[in-house]
Amino acid sequence: MSLLENIKQDFNQYKEQAEHDAFFETRKHAFDAFEKLGFPTIKNEEWKYTNLKPLSDILFHNTCVKSINTEALLSGSVLNTITANRLVFVNGSFNESLSNIIEKDKSIIITNIASARKKHQVIFEKHFGKYAKTETEGLNALNTALMSDGAFIHVPSNKIVEHPIVIMNVIDASEMNVLCQPRNLIIIEKQASAKVIESYISNGNNASFTNVVNEIFVDEHAQLHHYKLQRQTGESYQNNYTQLYQEANTTINQVTLTLDGTMVRNNLHFYMNGENCNSLLYGLYITSQKNHVDNHTRVDHAKPNCFSNELYKGIMKDKSTAVFNGKIMVHLDAQKTNAYQRNQNILLSDEASINTKPQLEIFADDVKCTHGATIGQLNDEQLFYLRSRGIPEHEARTMLLNAFADEIAEMIKIPELVALLEDEISNKL
Repeated sequence: MSLLENIKQDFNQYKEQAEHDAFFETRKHAFDAFEKLGFPTIKNEEWKYTNLKPLSDILFHNTCVKSINTEALLSGSVLNTITANRLVFVNGSFNESLSNIIEKDKSIIITNIASARKKHQVIFEKHFGKYAKTETEGLNALNTALMSDGAFIHVPSNKIVEHPIVIMNVIDASEMNVLCQPRNLIIIEKQASAKVIESYISNGNNASFTNVVNEIFVDEHAQLHHYKLQRQTGESYQNNYTQLYQEANTTINQVTLTLDGTMVRNNLHFYMNGENCNSLLYGLYITSQKNHVDNHTRVDHAKPNCFSNELYKGIMKDKSTAVFNGKIMVHLDAQKTNAYQRNQNILLSDEASINTKPQLEIFADDVKCTHGATIGQLNDEQLFYLRSRGIPEHEARTMLLNAFADEIAEMIKIPELVALLEDEISNKL
């Protein structure tokens, strides 16, 4: 049975047992879109350098099965030492016993999608499926049709979440090849603030395909710090689509750290729907062996007087490959836009490669926009300077790479997490 046939069988089983309500109709409409669109291919310009064809030869299973090693894996996670609210999902299924909500303000909702859909129906239906497109994005449509579970976070107006919220996804492929489709919905109301950490780790020697969709709404005068940590080992494939929709006078600080994975595709889309929005996008990807990382970002400046700053850095080793495609779209009415974009890459091997494509599409005439990309090796003069001070070559190279990577890690506004990640990045390098 092919992956496509398996997916169709799973949806038919869902139809037989599902309650035919508005939620069902949304999922049915999404599956119709997926059947029309299918999986993206390299004939699609947006997927030119990332080939999903190898996935079609692997028989993945939707499963909630977990091994006894899951608890040990979680206890050893760097995030375990941080005081935080925790939602734990194993193969997309909410694990209440491993989760822990410490927030004292009960008006702040931190729960799973399956629970929120019933207990908080009005706010759920107001936002679910309203931001991540399914009509043109086949993998978004697949997630909407066959989503497993995920986090639901609602911060009411004028509330500040005291502790970070960790969405911990454990992909356990110790028993079989796993298809996991988490779905997260985050709603930050007016003048509210939160820090959210979205984390992915894995267990087992079989293959896994994680297809994620995040819908994030940030209302006027609110703030969100959103951090994604991708550290799935083994034969792991991930497609992560994050759509952020922000109203006037909001600030969103988004950091994506991709430190492992056979194939990782990060789709990050910002839409500014009001004036004086600040969109901050930072990313670090470290690749090795034959791994592949593809970062596609899009920032829509739809209103005047908005600011965006984007910096993505990559370190490629061995025979690994990477892609960066960053698009800044300045709409006709978006005067006084101020937008910056940079992509910097270091190749540590003659066989490593990067395809980088910064893009600007500007339809307004009173704007300030710049973009650029660099690809190179370690600076010989800096290396010579350190070695002339008696530092061995290997240690000197590591120091330079750490300094290069730390600029991104330090954009995370949780000091304890920054220190932990700096250690992990150093080990990775």
